[in-house]
Amino acid sequence: MVFRPSVLPRLLLPYIHDRKESYGCNPTLGLRESAPGRKSLVLEFSSPNIASEFHGKHLRSTILGAHFAKLFESMGWDVIKINYIGDWGKQIGLLGAGWERFGSEDLFRQDPVGHLRNVYAKVDELFQPELEASKKARDTRKDTAEIESRGLYAARDAFFQRMEVREEGAMASWKRFCEPSTQNFISFYRRLNISFDEHSGESKVSSEIMAEVEDLLKRKGICEESNGSWIVDFKKHGHRLGVGIIRGRKGTSTYLHRDLGALLERWRKHSFDKMIYVVASDHDMHFKRLFKIVELMDLPDLASRLQHVHFSKVSKMAEKLGVGSRLGETLDEVEREMVASVRANPAKAAVLGEQAVATMGVNALLAHELASKRTSDHAFDIGSMTSFANGTGPDFQVWYARLELLLQPHSQRPNPTDLSDADLATLEGPRYSHLLRLLAQYPDVTGASYNHMEPMIIVVYLSNVTAQLSSCLTYNQGEGKESEDFPINPAVAALYESARQVLENAMKLLGLTLVSD
Repeated sequence: MVFRPSVLPRLLLPYIHDRKESYGCNPTLGLRESAPGRKSLVLEFSSPNIASEFHGKHLRSTILGAHFAKLFESMGWDVIKINYIGDWGKQIGLLGAGWERFGSEDLFRQDPVGHLRNVYAKVDELFQPELEASKKARDTRKDTAEIESRGLYAARDAFFQRMEVREEGAMASWKRFCEPSTQNFISFYRRLNISFDEHSGESKVSSEIMAEVEDLLKRKGICEESNGSWIVDFKKHGHRLGVGIIRGRKGTSTYLHRDLGALLERWRKHSFDKMIYVVASDHDMHFKRLFKIVELMDLPDLASRLQHVHFSKVSKMAEKLGVGSRLGETLDEVEREMVASVRANPAKAAVLGEQAVATMGVNALLAHELASKRTSDHAFDIGSMTSFANGTGPDFQVWYARLELLLQPHSQRPNPTDLSDADLATLEGPRYSHLLRLLAQYPDVTGASYNHMEPMIIVVYLSNVTAQLSSCLTYNQGEGKESEDFPINPAVAALYESARQVLENAMKLLGLTLVSD
């Protein structure tokens, strides 16, 4: 739809003024069609493993998931945010085996998380040749039982078996592993201003639901025994998804088995309308198998409510910060770079104020992670994210602060419905008309981001808005700085107030904290 320059401000500015923080939201999308009330969404994201590092893919899952939660809430959904921590399974068994070889009580007391990471790194390095030997045997259709009956394979499986039967010593060690790692995660989320409704984990899936799942799979002929393991051979069910293991040959549960149990528990607890897993693309096959098994279990309604929103797992975070870097150290490095960037840009700092630097570091990271297309390989570039280039978190902060300063003389900001024809006529020039058209597009932008689960759409839109704001303010070459060389009359003030509102709404939707908050 095309509006004449004289018509658009008369329609748009009052519309934004009336809706304020709800402009760009569409709560009707979250209403149930067949029953009264709002739709419910269970959103699983972040989901790190306590045994290994918090990888770049976990960081991206955390930031994407938090944004999706805000996006769905803005569209009227009730959202339950779950962090499903990897605190069970053979990787914990490997950590247990590593602790028995490399664990130090003194080092653990000094730095529990750091020592556990070092222990896991050491034992994992030793385990890799055994893992490769097993993979090679499996690829050549040889029995892997002999390889897996000795060395770290056997030690890992034995420790996990002790966990599965709740052996006292193994469970005491498991608890010691979990507590500091979980608290470390929570502290990191707090610094990112990200919260969860449930901190769950693989260990919390009940043994009763696990037994129920296994019994159902066997009764329906979905899984079968094969060399001591219980597997789902998808080829026999008409699907090219290979083989999924439900229970290993040593009798221990698997990730797939636990995910099936967790899914049924959530379904019974929340009766959700939709469940989204925000997990990297290296788990694509896992979720295809999971969803297909739910269908085979004669639960097509539940299967239709499930979605895996994947993203590229490629991140240069470890390369930039070093293997073994801590969560807090990652943010510390971003904040140090942000301080340096602010010092190198005193004019920007004057607009923002010193108290904004810590907030800007987090915002820089969030905007950077959300600016790339979900499925694209992702570069972790601290210098880029902390710059004031167009489209960065710091640049959005500066423009929001600038609009606040511009509007200060208009503390009683005019109601657009009270503007005269003469006032509105000043907005008919091309620089203002283009900004108005951009502001009018915001509901379509949030709708497109919602439909495609693509936050990059909002980041690109914001960069276009701030670029147009820059063109609305003249550049004085003589002074070498940006300045406003035209009066801010009531109509221009109303336009800038609408732009400020759109910036606020979009930044909050991305999870960014406003400098003035």
